[in-house]
Amino acid sequence: MPRWPFTLGLVVLTPLILAGCGWLNQGGSGLLTAAGVVVVLPLLVVAGALCGAGPGTCVAILGFAFVLFVGPAMDDYVLDRRGTRYEAVIADTSSYHRKHGAGHTCTVVRSDAGRSLTYKIDDSDGCQEDFEPGRRVTLVVDPEDWLATRLSNNVNGLSSGMAWTCGGLLAAMEALILYGRLRRRPRFA
Repeated sequence: MPRWPFTLGLVVLTPLILAGCGWLNQGGSGLLTAAGVVVVLPLLVVAGALCGAGPGTCVAILGFAFVLFVGPAMDDYVLDRRGTRYEAVIADTSSYHRKHGAGHTCTVVRSDAGRSLTYKIDDSDGCQEDFEPGRRVTLVVDPEDWLATRLSNNVNGLSSGMAWTCGGLLAAMEALILYGRLRRRPRFA
């Protein structure tokens, strides 16, 4: 039985499915994250088994790392390109205690087209300790409401480091898939 259909399927479909699962993790839903994990784990186990013990283990590790990096990379790229920017005002700020320091939350009010919309922005999305109520900011909102709303100071697009990391993980994973599938294996008669 020829190996090339399985090899071609692994080379093409594995990165596409992993990128899709990484994107699902950005939706903020526990159910979507669980669905992504349910797809990723068996895929990496099968890909690892088809590539052999040594290369297969490396394929599984690199594939898992690829999922962890490609989701946020796609998030940054899409929000920078597709996000709609709105002028807004910080209405309130608050702090909370975390294990490793204080966290900050800003309540931001966007008023346009005769209506007021309120957003809660966490420090991971751009809220800072020194923000005062009444400060003017720019919100970046995903028009399809898939990605979290951020302040514009936290939307920088896809960084070159993240692009190189995702590209390197992808290239290494693809090379190990090809190596594992195309190497000579001893035949036992």
